Amino acid sequence: MIIPTDGALMECISLFLATFVQEDLAILTGGMMAMDHSLPVVVVFFTLMAGILVGDIIIYAMGWGARSIPWLKRKLINKTVEKAKKKLQENLVSTIIIVRMIPGVLFSTFIACGFIGIPFLEFIITSFLAAAVYTAAILAIIVKLGEAALPSLGKWVYIAIISIGVLIVLIKYLKQRKMVEKEEVEDGTIVPVDEKIDGNAFLGMPSLKDVKKKVALSEKIPSTVFYSPVGIRWILLGMRYRSMLLPTVTNPLVEAGGLWGESKSRLMDQIGPDFKKWVAPYTTVYVKDNNAVEENVSNILEAMQKSGFSFPLVIKPDIGWQGYGVRVINSKEELVNYLPGYPKNATIIIQELVPFEGEAGVFYSRFPGEEHGKVISLTFRYFPHVVGDGVSTVAELMEKDQRTRFKLKFYLGKETLHSGLPEEYRNNVPQAGEIFRLAFIGSLRVGGLYRNGSKFITPALQNRFEEIARSIPEFYFGRFDIKFKSIDTLREGNEFKIFEINGAGAEAIHVWDAETPLLKMYKELFRYQSTMFRIANANRKRGYKPMPAKEFYTFTKQYNNLISNYPASE
Repeated sequence: MIIPTDGALMECISLFLATFVQEDLAILTGGMMAMDHSLPVVVVFFTLMAGILVGDIIIYAMGWGARSIPWLKRKLINKTVEKAKKKLQENLVSTIIIVRMIPGVLFSTFIACGFIGIPFLEFIITSFLAAAVYTAAILAIIVKLGEAALPSLGKWVYIAIISIGVLIVLIKYLKQRKMVEKEEVEDGTIVPVDEKIDGNAFLGMPSLKDVKKKVALSEKIPSTVFYSPVGIRWILLGMRYRSMLLPTVTNPLVEAGGLWGESKSRLMDQIGPDFKKWVAPYTTVYVKDNNAVEENVSNILEAMQKSGFSFPLVIKPDIGWQGYGVRVINSKEELVNYLPGYPKNATIIIQELVPFEGEAGVFYSRFPGEEHGKVISLTFRYFPHVVGDGVSTVAELMEKDQRTRFKLKFYLGKETLHSGLPEEYRNNVPQAGEIFRLAFIGSLRVGGLYRNGSKFITPALQNRFEEIARSIPEFYFGRFDIKFKSIDTLREGNEFKIFEINGAGAEAIHVWDAETPLLKMYKELFRYQSTMFRIANANRKRGYKPMPAKEFYTFTKQYNNLISNYPASE
């Protein structure tokens, strides 16, 4: 029996975990480990198989659990799963074998296996055999070709294998995406039309007149696939720094360093008193019971009165993600309608509605002990919109615009184009040049458009955010989300309001500019990831300890429970 040494054991654990991130890339990594003899090929094979089978069982269990849990059923059972169910009922064995080799459909198929009650033993044996054959074949190809080429090409063999592997995965997923889009067109859900470049100019924001590309290649790649290289690199950095949870001390006084689940209000509370003027006024209210609407409304109205707030205002979760639960409230009646959907025992932020149209993300970084930090990214965020031509309805404009057409499924759900949109979308004809706003928030999730604004970073802007960031105790890495009056005043470091601060988990969102090449995007994400680990390592040397795994698990579970229960955004 082959037993891994202590060092090899860590590699096995990393390889096992990598299968949960992306199976194909995990097999690729295992093949390279076997190729350079850091792990025996038998150990690599069984480690990969263990990870793959555990992952398959988890997915099957989710489908099985969805049968009896209504909210889980609503979340998991979609059109793709329904199609998988039909294919499974027709031919179980061949379907499971095929989906093992086609990215993008395995998850929905295995969910369907559990949901329709495919016998577990039958499922797991079929899945095991398909995975074993596929994994063994890929490992054999990598090891044999690698060993043959290694003497002559050296380290370039590894680079070639990684590049080819990532390229194949991306091509397979993009192919699958095109198949889905083709099905949608045939169903009448999306009708491609010629692109039309609009010439709109937002108040205070750089014009979009010359923007030709509104949808990035990266947005067409399923997030699980896109973030696989980032996840694998996290594992490698975790091994290098001897802690997978090291980034939880990137900002030591923020929950989990701000990776996720941090309280937005507590973070803004820490801004020094001399710099509060740059923050959009806010207050918080604790919701004990979401059924006690009258009491909650009374508490919120009382908090508004004490803070001098009036309608309209913004109401949003204190622990948020991608704009879930964020809404503009114009009256007491709207507040009454919002609160029943908010989870109990959770805090709400009530914030003044900032009158500025411009919106941006300002990313700040500083190493512990350094005298000065730096604004390393500035990104303009345009809310989802269409521009009127005086002839077309909002619904028709959404079909014509490159970006809104890409996000039509978000607005329609399972409905058809005309039945799924509000009446104002189907009947309203905006005047030529008129901007019709589709959502209050501007996140990518709802179709917001991001543009890299790094060229607008000035010494004055740098100094302003340096002052604000330094006023927050032990804050080293994160993003300030702001509203601003105009690009000129922002360049001067004036006339803006911070409405949210995000910690270590915040992306430097300039990478999501549609004109950023995919490889450059990964390069930037890796660079920021390395910076985060280096800052966290410096803080660990200063005595701060990363969050224990058990505590982090509980923390993450609570966070996920919250965000899955927030009301819909506006």
